[in-house]
Formats: sequence, C-alpha cells, structure tokens
Amino acid sequence: MESWPQWTKSMTTVKRLDNGPLRFGSRARIKQPGLPNLVWQVTDLTAGAEFTWVAHTPGVETVASHRLEQTPAGVRLTLTVTWTGVFAGAVAAIAGKKTRGYLALETAGAKGRAEAV
Repeated sequence: MESWPQWTKSMTTVKRLDNGPLRFGSRARIKQPGLPNLVWQVTDLTAGAEFTWVAHTPGVETVASHRLEQTPAGVRLTLTVTWTGVFAGAVAAIAGKKTRGYLALETAGAKGRAEAV
C-alpha cells in the first residue's frame, strides 16, 4: 500500500497507521494532489480479492472499494467511490471529476505494475 505513489500519480503519500497484513480495522493516511489528508479505515476485507474502506470528513462519509476478479482474459480490477451524508452532493459535484480521473490513474498504474511483474 505504501508503494502506491510509485505507480500512480493520484497518490502523493500513503502511510499505514498499523503494522502487519491488511485486515479489518487497518488504517492508512493518504494524501492525494488537490485533496485533504484523509485517514481511511478498512471495513470489509476478503484477502486477495477485495477490500472496502471509509474516510470521514464533516458531513460526508466516503466509501472506496478495490475488487479483483478472475476473468477468462485475466484479472479485472474494479475501483469504486461513493459519498453519503449531508454534504455528499456538494462533494460529488466538486470532486467527482477529479475522483474519476484518479480512479483511472490508479487502474492504469495497477495494470502497468502487474504487467511489469
């Protein structure tokens, strides 16, 4: 996880706030260009297949999921982000385009890293 900034321009820094393998409750502080530092906490995890985590800001809960699926063509990575809360609509309007761009960068970066291995 802390190596993400090496393969995607959507991440400036990623700092795990706990040790060991990723697990339910694991936390990380992430800085992305043009966005505030957020602490993300894992709320759901299937080892080797997917995880979901949440970050909270006043009036908004952001939920992001990372899912790997085996397909006949290889492995598919699906990334999603949703916002809920009183200010969710405003955040989506302000940050939606940037978030979609960051998800595309992360997907492309993960693909490039996987193909290089």
